[in-house]
Amino acid sequence: MARTSSAKKIARLAEKGKGKKVRFQGGSVFPTIVLSVLILGAVLIAYARQSGTVVDASVTAEQKFATAFAFFNCDALATDLEQPDSATLSPTDKFAAVTTEEPAAIIGDGIVGWMPQVLAGQRKAKLETIFGLYGMTVADDSITLKDGTKISETDTQCADKDAKISVYVWESGSAESKLSIASFGGVKIDDQMTVVLAFAPDGTDVPRPAVADSLADYQG
Repeated sequence: MARTSSAKKIARLAEKGKGKKVRFQGGSVFPTIVLSVLILGAVLIAYARQSGTVVDASVTAEQKFATAFAFFNCDALATDLEQPDSATLSPTDKFAAVTTEEPAAIIGDGIVGWMPQVLAGQRKAKLETIFGLYGMTVADDSITLKDGTKISETDTQCADKDAKISVYVWESGSAESKLSIASFGGVKIDDQMTVVLAFAPDGTDVPRPAVADSLADYQG
């Protein structure tokens, strides 16, 4: 008798379940999360494919780029950065390929010349290349000059005021600068760009150096 009763209950439950949708335990939250993850993954894959290195076909491997560089120390642009006399450089020495082994060349007072590695898809160099030319070692909180002088956010002040290290970048043709406050060596440089490494108190007006006006003379 008990078996018959149990069988009837099972049959009734089966009858009630006909046509009903199967639900995950916890409602619709879990399947929604799974779907969201799948969609996000697809978007990231598509973005990665689209954001790959694109080489400008109009730029040749022999084209020469120039970038202006200056160091702003506390309240003025430094004029004692050690560099060769541009008059002593031959035309072939004024530009060099930017690679990890062979840096660019200082081709004028505050002007660095370099050739983009178009064939390798490396049209842009990094600011660490320019630091190396001037014998500077730049960290997030300190600058060590070629003569060994160390400027530190912790131990160095500007007229009794705390100062910070920053990098200001003016793109070609732009009157407005962009600011970087860390990872300075990784800042990308490009043709006709002006870069100023600054150590100054907050609120200091860091100017675009006059040498930037002569960049067009080195356009190749």
